Amino acid sequence: MPLGSGTLTETGVQRSADGGLSAAWDLSWPEQEAAGVPPIRLYAYYGSGFHHPHLRGATLGDWPLNLFSNPDAVGQLPVLRAIATTELHNLVFRADCRITPAVATSSRPTPPSGS
Repeated sequence: MPLGSGTLTETGVQRSADGGLSAAWDLSWPEQEAAGVPPIRLYAYYGSGFHHPHLRGATLGDWPLNLFSNPDAVGQLPVLRAIATTELHNLVFRADCRITPAVATSSRPTPPSGS
């Protein structure tokens, strides 16, 4: 969560119209909501005609999701972090960097005059 201020909501597993399965997780926080930009969204889905499931973000393309064991699931954490980081990067372009709690709460020194 962004500096512990975020809210995570989830859809749970849902069946799609084609008989596949999907689930989604949304991460929102006060600065993002105040800027009027959507939350970070992660999707996991498995279409009925797919050979394997996929992960994706709201603005990022597909990543393969091959899980056969608990260690495989743990191995996907860096992928989920990369997708969430990319989603945050894309959200900054819809507002500005101040939607990021670490930026909004940092006490950056004032640059010297003349620079």
